[in-house]
Amino acid sequence: MDVPRLEAWLAGRLGAESVRIGEPGRPDGGYSGETLILPTVVRRGGHEIADRYVLRREPPEAAIYPAQSPTVTVEVELQWRVLWALAEHSDLPVAPAVGYEADPSVLGGPFFVTGFVDGEVPRETPAYVVEGFFAEASPQRRRDMCLTAVRTVAAVNRVDWRAAGLDDLVPAEERPEHVRQLDLWRAFAEQELRGRPHPTLWEAFDRLVDGIPDPGEPALCWGDCRLGNMFWDGTTPTCLTDFEGATIAPAEFDLGWFLSFDRWIHEGCGNPRLTGEPSREELVEVYAGALGRPVVGVRWQECFGALRYCAIVVRVLNRLEERGDLPPDSDLYLAGGVVDTLRMLLDDDDGTGGD
Repeated sequence: MDVPRLEAWLAGRLGAESVRIGEPGRPDGGYSGETLILPTVVRRGGHEIADRYVLRREPPEAAIYPAQSPTVTVEVELQWRVLWALAEHSDLPVAPAVGYEADPSVLGGPFFVTGFVDGEVPRETPAYVVEGFFAEASPQRRRDMCLTAVRTVAAVNRVDWRAAGLDDLVPAEERPEHVRQLDLWRAFAEQELRGRPHPTLWEAFDRLVDGIPDPGEPALCWGDCRLGNMFWDGTTPTCLTDFEGATIAPAEFDLGWFLSFDRWIHEGCGNPRLTGEPSREELVEVYAGALGRPVVGVRWQECFGALRYCAIVVRVLNRLEERGDLPPDSDLYLAGGVVDTLRMLLDDDDGTGGD
């Protein structure tokens, strides 16, 4: 990383006389963009102030999520635009926007910078229901966090995406419905599997096609909505993060992801549901109340969420192969709790329809 060039860029965006960047740090977790925490000293008006910023840079490899539109293929640009949309068109907490840069001459690829936001983050490794502040919290705090989380997801879904300038996420000839998302994710899975087998994934696609629920009104969907993508102060989210999977689709697209992730971290990974954690029925009820309408096809949506997670795991492992961290043509994508979760949903009744 060209630190002097980044310092000059950051000084310009901050309206500062100069910026000095210390040794960058890396947050725990994350498999998509490269994230760095930048300790800085910012000089303004002859005074120096220590501060921290967060840089998110596009990696050289292919994206973790399928592109939603031919005009929106850079994940950090999508994240930046959604962050900006939420800041300008909602009261939801996001990191303070500093700037987006598309010119590769600065750091070799697109990137954006935000202010640093503190908060507790429920980690997946180790699972937050086994170790960490969530596992150690009072039952009431756990319950309040989970219910606040689904209300927050619904608040994202209620944002006016057209007024926020996100309408180009849907190509003019397309309809932002479930069929389009199924087609996008099928093409993505075929591309990433490279002819390798994935019986559970293909079974899920076939069964979902046969039971597509009514679409409802299109909404801004976060794409990766879960407890671990919210920073917390007690039971209050202080920052929403990771919008590279954002799309325009029926709002239940997000509900299904949230529920499938909840199932994965509990039953899929063999972890207990802790005292205070609400049931899925409660999560759905609270989400629907916050959304302002009944939700449809909940089990279908959860199955689709688990399917997407399976496809993402294939892509993540492909990236690790490309980096030389895994041997070529690893079959690890067929193992573990992600596939088990999808199998569980397929075996639960028909896994595709009903609420």
